[in-house]
Amino acid sequence: MIPRYSDAISDVIGGMRAYDMWGLIGWREIRRRYRRTVIGPFWASISLAIFVVALGIVWSQLWHLDPKQYLPFLASGMACWLLFSSFVTEGCSVFVSAEGFIKQLRVPYMMFVCALIWRNLIVFGHNFLIFVLVCIYAQVPLNWNWLWIVPGLAAMCVNGTWIALVLGTLCSRYRDIQQVVASLLQVLLFVTPIMWPPSQLTGRAVYLVDFNLLYHYIEIVRDPMMGLPPSPWSWFMVIASAIVGWSFGLWFYARFRRRIAYWI
Repeated sequence: MIPRYSDAISDVIGGMRAYDMWGLIGWREIRRRYRRTVIGPFWASISLAIFVVALGIVWSQLWHLDPKQYLPFLASGMACWLLFSSFVTEGCSVFVSAEGFIKQLRVPYMMFVCALIWRNLIVFGHNFLIFVLVCIYAQVPLNWNWLWIVPGLAAMCVNGTWIALVLGTLCSRYRDIQQVVASLLQVLLFVTPIMWPPSQLTGRAVYLVDFNLLYHYIEIVRDPMMGLPPSPWSWFMVIASAIVGWSFGLWFYARFRRRIAYWI
């Protein structure tokens, strides 16, 4: 099919501008998920806290690391990983789950991607409280590098948006891809320096870090959370990924956007 860039760009811009709609949709989805629970989305934060404390104590002993250094590394890494992996996994079903809206209303499809990004940022805000408690215990320094958290999150969201847009379109046609993506993320969690420090690698294995986009997506937020200056190489990789990804994403979306309503 011939790509219709004007329609795709109009949809993307229109969806982003409808912040009142996707803001409400994202918030209502959070409330729907945790309806009739006592502490709502903080259940996910409690699970993260248990995971960080249990794994942090054990693995810091195995690798002979100071828990006050390892626990902030693990907590910040897992909070950022949960955020980005949610962009990917929920992005696979972003249009399928919005079937009722798409088939009954004439709305920009991009609005549902923005709602996905927004609601996961809300959950990240809850998980960030766990990291703050870890920082208090580990006495992580509060300095100006923390300001880099905001542009880091913005860059992660920019990349998460085009990934969700492409995967949402693709999985509307091929539902099995969602299972493949979920399985791949489970493996990538262990081969990416999320739960183990990259300094453990030597020789050619260092390339698993230097050219691992998932690592750089996490690192541009995790380093500032630990009071460290952001890595220029990580920023280069993330910006290059955003440029290439959005170029491909717009072409892909412009070509198949009209078929989404029929596929779902």
